[in-house]
Amino acid sequence: MFVRKLVEKASKKHRIGGISGLRAEDVSPRLAFHYGVPADAALLAYDPALHVLAVATRNGQIKLFGRDNTQALLQSPSPVPSKFLRFAEGQGVLLNIWDIDTKKLCYVHPFEKEITAFSVLQNSFYIYVGDSFGNVSLLKLDLGQTCLVDMPYWIPFSESYGSGANVGNEVEVAFVSPQPLAENNRVLIIFRDGIMSLWDIKTSKVVSLSGKSMQQQSHQEAKAVTSACWACAKGSKIAIGFDSGDIYLWSIPDILNAQNLSSMGNQNLPLQRLNLGYKLDRVSIVSLRWVNSDGKAGRLYVNGFSDHAYLFQDYFSSLATKYPWFLSMKDKHQTSTGSADIHKTRNLYVTGHLDGTIRFWDASCPLLLQNLMIKQQNEENSPSGTPITSLQFDMSSSILICGDRSGTVRIITFRKDSSDNIFSFLHAKQGESYNVRCIKLKGAVTSISLISNSKCVAVGTEKGIVSVVSIEDASILYQKQLECRVSGGIASLQFEMYSHNGYDKDLLLVGMEDSTIYILEEETGKLLNTNPVQTNKPSRALLMQTLELSPDDPSVSDTHDTVSKESLLLLCTENAIRLFSLSHAIQGTKNIINKKKPNGSCCFASLIHSVSSEIGLLLVFSNGKIEIRSLPDLSILKEASLRGFSYTRNLNSSSSIACSSDGEIILVNGEETFFFSTLCQNDIYRHVDSINTIYRKDNSPREESSYVVKSPREKKKGIFGMIMKDTKASKGKQSDANGDEQFTATTSEELSSIFSCANFAPVSEKRNSSIKDDENIELDIDDINIDDNPQKQKGPHFPGLSKQKISKGFQSLREKLKPRTEEKVNSGNRKPEDDTSVSQVDQIKMKYGYATNDDPTSLPKMIGNKLQENIKKLEGINIRAGDMANGAQSFSAMAKELLRNTKNEKATS
Repeated sequence: MFVRKLVEKASKKHRIGGISGLRAEDVSPRLAFHYGVPADAALLAYDPALHVLAVATRNGQIKLFGRDNTQALLQSPSPVPSKFLRFAEGQGVLLNIWDIDTKKLCYVHPFEKEITAFSVLQNSFYIYVGDSFGNVSLLKLDLGQTCLVDMPYWIPFSESYGSGANVGNEVEVAFVSPQPLAENNRVLIIFRDGIMSLWDIKTSKVVSLSGKSMQQQSHQEAKAVTSACWACAKGSKIAIGFDSGDIYLWSIPDILNAQNLSSMGNQNLPLQRLNLGYKLDRVSIVSLRWVNSDGKAGRLYVNGFSDHAYLFQDYFSSLATKYPWFLSMKDKHQTSTGSADIHKTRNLYVTGHLDGTIRFWDASCPLLLQNLMIKQQNEENSPSGTPITSLQFDMSSSILICGDRSGTVRIITFRKDSSDNIFSFLHAKQGESYNVRCIKLKGAVTSISLISNSKCVAVGTEKGIVSVVSIEDASILYQKQLECRVSGGIASLQFEMYSHNGYDKDLLLVGMEDSTIYILEEETGKLLNTNPVQTNKPSRALLMQTLELSPDDPSVSDTHDTVSKESLLLLCTENAIRLFSLSHAIQGTKNIINKKKPNGSCCFASLIHSVSSEIGLLLVFSNGKIEIRSLPDLSILKEASLRGFSYTRNLNSSSSIACSSDGEIILVNGEETFFFSTLCQNDIYRHVDSINTIYRKDNSPREESSYVVKSPREKKKGIFGMIMKDTKASKGKQSDANGDEQFTATTSEELSSIFSCANFAPVSEKRNSSIKDDENIELDIDDINIDDNPQKQKGPHFPGLSKQKISKGFQSLREKLKPRTEEKVNSGNRKPEDDTSVSQVDQIKMKYGYATNDDPTSLPKMIGNKLQENIKKLEGINIRAGDMANGAQSFSAMAKELLRNTKNEKATS
């Protein structure tokens, strides 16, 4: 799309004569609508239940795309990039918590450490968070409170990393994700150095540890994991990208082959290696995405970036193929409105393009609809394809003037029909309802000026030549070569009627690229100011306009009373705004009435009018800042900012800005378009609310989008239990029970129970603990609880407390009991003031059958009895453990016998 575009309100009529300035209460700058994909898109997330795609940018914006071309823009309070982007599928929630119905940021969860990995356990409300210390924490999404809750369950680095885990040498988590087909049972953790740990959620231990060879290479070659993704639907393969440009494909033990963990668990060689770096370039693999192809070979999409190279496969194109409603802006040029829709047009948008076409758009709705397209023809009657460089359309006379890079000027005159519809010309066909006249000039066309009901048009080129052309026969009336201190030629042209001392004179004002102003006599082209008005330093001119202030304008200060009745000349450049006296400028004298220097580089300027014809100045800066200033004092009324917009000026640029007289701005930046309003007026665009509605909570989801939290299908029996079903019944049932415990998927209720309990001591307790070695643990006899009738333990298992440690603790306790007992017996007399409290304690002990402290032998007796009781319980446990071991041996012998019989039967058959 080309540099310049014209937007005009169809019903707007320009006021002639004196003007008054805008007031602050007339101005309300705001983004009305954002269309398309943001230019600095960085992350993607998709909700298959609601069919919503989220695109995050590097400046805190998130663009949402939904069904039927609905789209909305979310903006965080601070312009910081999104590091992770995930949906809670089917819930209308985007993490960190955005409500996509209200389009508001509902909650921000504080986290003590740097988050380095992030994954949502779908079909649940749990979230895995990996940090820079190598730990994985668990959060739960509370939809009722719209917040995230910290869960007691966590995976410490010391347990998941393996034998190489050392305090102070933690390796940050680079990737964390539940294993496909075993989401509620296992989670894969990949550390920055390439170590991969497959973690069993229920038993809180490592199932498989691999990648030791990658760890050695990372130390030698300074190679680090930068991205990863599953590359198999059943979770048996993982693709890992490195900052060196390497991509490794590893095999991971899947839940269906759990019996082969011993052979696969310690593999240190990848299945395949792919290097996408060119020669010595290290193209860091920024992101990896694997897409299943419905039974065919899946595709791995790779995105890589470095200072010297950029690597991309076109993932957006694949999305557009699968979801046609996404990126529909790419074919918007083929969309057209029917004849019946033209009378609904309120805003008309005219664009010139790099391919030489001119398009008329209905901008009444922010989803632009094309009404008419005109293809330029060359002398051989074939499409020229020369980029359009300047446009001007006059609604009242239905005349369109366009110029291109080759210097060709086309005068397109539309014929009006008998209807009252001002847009009836949009039915135009060349030769029937419009005709084209052409003229060739020297240099690319840079500026065009046309007055309603005028018989001529002024055209400026990059060579500094001004040509006045007759509209009727496209003949040149006169040309004028003007000097410019820099290259670039004519920047602005304006016809003006000047009244002074009782006589009127038609003028042609010429603004050069370096801000030099020439004033010509319109009819003859005679130069009136031999000493042109110039700025001290050359600066690119953006806007040149004459103003005639009303004498009763309250914005005119006392110092301006002497000039309030005469015309002023407004000149806006990239770095300053100036008001000159027009009468002095005609005489070749530079008389500055007012001057302001904005903060920043301005790239666009335009005058805007309110409904009651108050006038103001609109400035757009290259960084997206927008200012509305009053006239003639040039003070700032209000300002706003377009986050993500940046303007670059060149003939091949995809950035363009256009403004209507009533302050509606359309800014194009690559594949995105900003619709920005500046004045206090409503109902500028139709259907904005419906287009912005991506999802509503109160609406029932469509049948294909229905979402129900379901538990994974549970297997009836374990694999080994199926083999044993025809043997001894009791032993078979016991084997089935063991198999179910090992291989059955964890239900959502069990998962909630597991995650609600602490499987390891929290980090805070570890930091506050002064115990450094297991050998120095003092075992208090009251902390030991041995039950004669043990039941199957529910919740997490604590394997760290063994019988050997308990026996060792008892031995240590026996050695300490005697001196402590003697110390108690030989202790001194109590103080009198303690008698009351001691007696109260004794009364409580006596009430519940315990010995009192008055008996000096009560404490050692109680400890001895407790010790004897626990020793008996331990002996019972040893007996039961021996029985279980004998049963296991007999069970193993029976299994071997069955296997031997099975082999014999196969051999005989």
